[in-house]
Amino acid sequence: MTLLIRPARPDEAGLVLRFIGELAVYERLGHAVEATEAEIAATLFCENPRVFCDIAEWESEPVGLACWFYTYSTFRG
Repeated sequence: MTLLIRPARPDEAGLVLRFIGELAVYERLGHAVEATEAEIAATLFCENPRVFCDIAEWESEPVGLACWFYTYSTFRG
């Protein structure tokens, strides 16, 4: 049994969007997803991304993702 966590690849924008959609449906917010595959690709895989994504694979099959981004509080420094 093998778990692998790795960065998402540019050819996986559709997979990322699929996981986002599945989470939204689970949260009963499927209607709120507006992102497109092209927007996901442009955001995650641009020259200087501000959003990042890892894919979790179980036995070489994608089973989940984690997305994150940096923020900065001007109030807190």
